[in-house]
Amino acid sequence: MELEEIKNGIPDSIPCPKELGLLVNWVQHNGYPISGYFELRADDGDTMFYWFGFRDVETKLGQFGAGPDGSLYCFWDNGMGNYPVVHMGSEGDELKILASNFVDFLRLLAIGYDEIGFDDLSKPPVEDCSNITFQNWVTEEFGVSIPSVGSVITEPAQSANPDFEKWVDAVSEKYS
Repeated sequence: MELEEIKNGIPDSIPCPKELGLLVNWVQHNGYPISGYFELRADDGDTMFYWFGFRDVETKLGQFGAGPDGSLYCFWDNGMGNYPVVHMGSEGDELKILASNFVDFLRLLAIGYDEIGFDDLSKPPVEDCSNITFQNWVTEEFGVSIPSVGSVITEPAQSANPDFEKWVDAVSEKYS
C-alpha cells in the first residue's frame, strides 16, 4: 500500500498526518502484522457509499485502514478543527472514537489487541497480538509509552469527541 493511494481516498478537507506516512513506510519495510488484524487500506471511492448507502458523507470521513471483517478505520472531521480516529463496524455497529490523534492511535495498535474495534479496551488483550518490532518503533519514533490497556487512550478521546455516534445516526436518518 502506497501513501498516495491512501491520500487519494482522504478528502482534501481532512489533513493527512505525517505519522500515517511513517506508518506506511514502516509497513513497506517490515510487513504485516502491524498489530492484530489491522491493515492499511485506501478508500476505493465507493467505501462510504457502501457503508452508509448514500454519498453525502465523503467530505467528513477519510479511510486509511480496515479490519478483517470490513470494519473501517477513518479520520473524522468533527467540525471543530479536530480529526479523531474512528472505528466503524462492517455491520453499521461498533461506532467508536479510538484516538484523538494518529500517534495515540499507533499507541493503541501497539498494545496488541486482535481487533481494537471490538475488544474490551478496559482490559489487557485476551490474546496478545502485539508486534514487538512495531512497539519498539512507536516508542522510539514518537517518544511515547504504550499503556497496558486501550481505555487510557480511548476514554479521553471519546470525552473530547462525544458526538460521533450521534452524527452517524443523524446523517443516516436524513437519508432513510
